[in-house]
Amino acid sequence: MRHVAQLTAILCLALALAGCKKEQKVKENSAEYEASLNGRGLIQLSAVETEEALSDVTLHGRYGQSERRWIEYYSKGGVSVFQPDAEQNPKRRLVYIGTWWAELDRACFSYPERKLDCYRLYRDEAGLYFVRTEDDPENPAGSLAAIADRAKAGNTEKYPFVTN
Repeated sequence: MRHVAQLTAILCLALALAGCKKEQKVKENSAEYEASLNGRGLIQLSAVETEEALSDVTLHGRYGQSERRWIEYYSKGGVSVFQPDAEQNPKRRLVYIGTWWAELDRACFSYPERKLDCYRLYRDEAGLYFVRTEDDPENPAGSLAAIADRAKAGNTEKYPFVTN
């Protein structure tokens, strides 16, 4: 037993000397969240990469700091359909029809029922991260707005009124 304690102490000292430190978990609703994505090696998508990532695809995701789910379809022609509650009955679901586009370092969305929103996008094997570019009443710029953890080609939800 004594040898295990000594071995553990030596291992801890070796890790400390090697410069290893425990990874700090950053809250999704903090302004530092975007910096944590960069620290994990994620690279922000360019306008061209954003256009490719969002053209003719249906994303399923969750809102930042929540387990609530959403679905959104993006056509190649710039039409978007947003379903804010993924659990709705498909025959009675509420959807918003709007437009989307890539501009500079952001993906922007305009819906008649909502204000114009733009986000910086990051991607890794876990999904596509939508990071706020402006403060809102509850969250600062740099915080996570949403993460899309599933992407499928095409209009998989068969939303009406969408053409490419």
